[in-house]
Amino acid sequence: MIGYLNNTNISELESYPLCIIGAGAAGISLAVHLSRLGHRILLIEGGDWNEGSEILDAYMGKATPPHPQTTEFRYQRFGGTTHLWGGRCVPLDSHDFEQRAHVPESGWPEGAKDIANYYAQALDYCDAGDNNFNISAFGPNTKPIFSEAPTLAPDLNEYIERYSLPTDFGKKFRQELENAVNVKVLLRARCTKLNTSAQKGDVVETITLHDGQQSVDVKVNQIVLAGGGIDTTRLLLVSRQYQPAWSHLDGSLGKYYACHYDLIYGSLRFKNECPIFDFQKTTEGVYARRKLQFSAEFQTKHGLLNSAFRLHFPAYADPSHGSGILSTIYLAKSILKPEYQTILNHGGNQSLERIDYAKHVWNVVSDPVSVVRFAYDWLFKIKLAKRRIPYTLVANRNGTYPIEFNSEQVSDVGNRIELLDEYDRYGMPRVSVHWKMTAQDIASGIKSFNLLQQQFEKTNVCRLEFDQKELEKAMESALPVGGHHMGTTRMGNAPNDSVVDVNCKVHGVKNLYIASASVFTTNSHANPTLTIVALALRLADHLNHIQALRSK
Repeated sequence: MIGYLNNTNISELESYPLCIIGAGAAGISLAVHLSRLGHRILLIEGGDWNEGSEILDAYMGKATPPHPQTTEFRYQRFGGTTHLWGGRCVPLDSHDFEQRAHVPESGWPEGAKDIANYYAQALDYCDAGDNNFNISAFGPNTKPIFSEAPTLAPDLNEYIERYSLPTDFGKKFRQELENAVNVKVLLRARCTKLNTSAQKGDVVETITLHDGQQSVDVKVNQIVLAGGGIDTTRLLLVSRQYQPAWSHLDGSLGKYYACHYDLIYGSLRFKNECPIFDFQKTTEGVYARRKLQFSAEFQTKHGLLNSAFRLHFPAYADPSHGSGILSTIYLAKSILKPEYQTILNHGGNQSLERIDYAKHVWNVVSDPVSVVRFAYDWLFKIKLAKRRIPYTLVANRNGTYPIEFNSEQVSDVGNRIELLDEYDRYGMPRVSVHWKMTAQDIASGIKSFNLLQQQFEKTNVCRLEFDQKELEKAMESALPVGGHHMGTTRMGNAPNDSVVDVNCKVHGVKNLYIASASVFTTNSHANPTLTIVALALRLADHLNHIQALRSK
């Protein structure tokens, strides 16, 4: 059932035992799983089926450069940011959950590793195939990324990253939730405040909803905040202003904000061999890419943060790549989102456009076969295909490959989300996002590149080339992966250093849970979406168990 605030009876909304705020990957996964178990669910989404221009007002705020603006990488609509998600599915590693002496604030609470037990189910929700992230997923006789790669194990190992269709959760699960008699989906109803019991603050009694025209309070029983990492935190910070009893959360709420940081750098040169560079399909037909990663033991030995390395394509704005495909993309770059332009250009600027324009045109004219093949692939393997090639990969003609580096970031109390004295159309304070790389982030990234270079020197087929001084400068200006908002309602054992417990329940509040990347204690190098879905499915089973106990 679908409704809007202006045509829904409030008493009907108050009849649902569980209220979920946010219909993105977490909220929809939670609602679908609990609905299939027979529970009655109220799923509230601030947006509509599609995003309108007026919705951007709710996301406007401030962010410390180079962090993206608060309006980027965020969608307020049914399905949330899965509408723009690239589809990359990567699990957290086992050691990400552990306390590591060289990683400050690390160590998820006992029992959090159970999240990994839900990856198989989460992959099904994401349409990303089997829970196998080894190259054996390509088949029994799969070759390594390059011939001598296996000799670098156990220090440096090869894994894969899976890609969904990409799956828009709004499209995939819309019909099921519309048809479910035990689910009510309320659209265009933004939750602006959690209202608690007067003194203790240990129960959320009502929530305030606003549709842009009217504001109403709705009674709730159990409630789960399943918005994005920034919006969930914002709602809690706003509610905290009105509830002094929540002061025990002040040590962590809004703090320890983290993004992964990304750098494309260096030149990996091969001798008499071409590495496996393109996307490949697993045995069940899922697109996947190769990556290299230091083992947990190697990371501990050298004091490294968790990171991954991928072979990358040359910067598309530099016409020296000689590729008609990349020049075509460059010339058509105005149709791309600004964040994707930055990624394709390795984070650099494009101030040389007028100087390089003719060279790009020449690349297109002199490489017509590749351009036509690219146009065919774009139409039939991307635009019209159900399972799309995630993005275009074009190797440098000179046989070298830049290295794309994704890394965990230290959970630093100085990185935070705060409220501003500015308000959106719903009367909610806007947010200010403070993000910077720590000295340990930078040092770990530099050391990781140097150790990777040493690993490749053990082989006869490849060398990693870069300038050491330039590496240090590049690492200091590495870019945050702007869509990965984590850590600001972190999971832990006690309210002095966390916001939620191992079951995602807010400390000191009996009926309030959070299903969001904001609960991540540490952030690994992995895209958070797969773990967000696994976390939501685990929470669904926990809530189902609680209900079963109450029914006895």
